Amino acid sequence: MARLAGIKIKKKKARLPSERIRKGSLNDPDWTGADGWSGKEYHDKRQASTSYYYQNYKASDLLDFAFTWMLNNEYTKQDIKCVKAAKSQSISAVTGYYCRMLTMGCPDEHLAWNAYWESLPGTAGTPKPISEFIKKRISNAIDEGKTFVAETERLAAQEAKMNSRPKPTIQELLHQSAMQMTDEIEDFLDSWVNSKYDVTMVKDFTPDAMLRKAGAKQAHSRIIRKVYEASVAEFAELVTKVAKDDKDDMRLQLEEGYDHMSKAQQKVGLEIYRKITNACDIVEAESKVNRKPRKVRIKSPEDLVKKLKFKQSDAEYGLGSITPADIIYARVLVVFNTRNRKIGTYYASNVDPMGLQRDGSGLSVKGTTITGYDEEKSLQRTIRKPAEVLPELKKSTRAKTEKLIQSLKTTETKLNGRINGETILIAAFNK
Repeated sequence: MARLAGIKIKKKKARLPSERIRKGSLNDPDWTGADGWSGKEYHDKRQASTSYYYQNYKASDLLDFAFTWMLNNEYTKQDIKCVKAAKSQSISAVTGYYCRMLTMGCPDEHLAWNAYWESLPGTAGTPKPISEFIKKRISNAIDEGKTFVAETERLAAQEAKMNSRPKPTIQELLHQSAMQMTDEIEDFLDSWVNSKYDVTMVKDFTPDAMLRKAGAKQAHSRIIRKVYEASVAEFAELVTKVAKDDKDDMRLQLEEGYDHMSKAQQKVGLEIYRKITNACDIVEAESKVNRKPRKVRIKSPEDLVKKLKFKQSDAEYGLGSITPADIIYARVLVVFNTRNRKIGTYYASNVDPMGLQRDGSGLSVKGTTITGYDEEKSLQRTIRKPAEVLPELKKSTRAKTEKLIQSLKTTETKLNGRINGETILIAAFNK
């Protein structure tokens, strides 16, 4: 109890939420024998059913009941589509649970209830069948939704038509772009024709500048040249002198087609079209020069040697290989084949004296092969007494290693660059 100015105020008790039945345990009201019920019994059942559906079903579930009822009562799927498209609340939860009640066996019209309803105070008129209310709501929703469905279907058909059209290929798009770049050239040609082939206009005609301004590249230039090559050939043939007796039918037709132009104008026409094709050659050449070379991805030493097959260690000779990435950019590489007891020395053909690891300097690896070595200087010898020689090579300097290998009296043979699973990578020197 709380007190305020000596007055006792009672606290309101919190209203408990209505208990909802689990969905798996729902059991719709039973309407068996409802035709024989009294008006009050039917009235009470309808009131209880209304509370039951409101309390235990979502509005979307109740609307689904309406769509099910429509399918069972000669409505089409198109009608349902229109109802769903309606923007207003023509089909509401009330319509939904009324449809569910009819589906579960509720009488559409109950005469005893009609009389009971009319006897109640404050009521007026005789109740109409439930289906009449439902059909009116559905009819309104269908009429409203037709407009939206028709528009949706129109847009869908339009989109389908657009998607069904074959998309232009890259070559077609390139050709279209190239033709747009000739707009200024075509404007000049139109002006030249309208001027009745003024021979002085050719001096100010700069098609190469026009193409550069339009952003033409190598591929565009090739396409544009093909368009105007035929005109060059035609004017070139036209201005070439041919004896009257040597003129064939094609030549006569060509002269007839250009008889409205003087010889000087025909020569200018050849000059104009040659300027266009020459401009295409210029732009193409400039594009080749200005084109950025393709950037080559520089691989790391680890990437270069990841496919290299070698022997990591050998217990018989007490040897272990160095890290294969040390081969990259090295000046000298010493290897030993445990099968044939041959020791070899690879010398780089292009030495980097400052050790800056410049591209192309020192030794490198491609797959399972050493590259960048001097084929004449890189040699191998057989070791007759490995137990005496090999221990001397462990952690030895380059000078001592070379001196020791040269002291061997066996025959020298050239190395082929191959590294296999029997090869120990003994040492790599950068100086």
